[in-house]
Amino acid sequence: MIKLRLSPVLTKILQSSVVAGLCFLYSACAVLGDKTVSVTEAQIQQKLNERLAIPFSLMKIFDVNLSNALVKFDQNTGRMHTTFDTQLSSQLFNESQTGKLGISGKLRFDAPTNSVVLDSPEIESFHLDGLDSKQAEVMKALAKQVGGQLLDGLTLYTVKPEDLKSGATLYQPKDMLVTDQGLKITLTPQQ
Repeated sequence: MIKLRLSPVLTKILQSSVVAGLCFLYSACAVLGDKTVSVTEAQIQQKLNERLAIPFSLMKIFDVNLSNALVKFDQNTGRMHTTFDTQLSSQLFNESQTGKLGISGKLRFDAPTNSVVLDSPEIESFHLDGLDSKQAEVMKALAKQVGGQLLDGLTLYTVKPEDLKSGATLYQPKDMLVTDQGLKITLTPQQ
């Protein structure tokens, strides 16, 4: 057996090199692991307010303006609950009606667009100030019939390109979790 005797300085350099190499390997492994993107209620609210800022027409009879989205996530059901301030104009009314619209929906990740979209939305509540009970019932039934169809597939968040790439490593969505504080999207390195 051959014994090498290294000088103390050379021994220190060798030890430092080994430690540095191990640190480099450890950091490289960490880069290759899953990473999580957090999406807050405030981010979704902002996106909804931007997307729905332009009034839209329902059946060429009603002009609808939704604003001031208030988003809450329900971890137990995996649904998003949202309340909007609502303004409704129509030739059927003497003046614009204001009120509240409450919707809920499941969330799903659309892989081709790297987006979180609203899935199976339901109109939970619809109230317009100043309508008599018969008008309110008709409007609520109409909102339930048409509203869910209009909002189905609405893009709520798109994963940023910089989140899908780190150095030479490309990531793809693996999982999405609804929490009471927001969404957690897990990204995994592509194989």
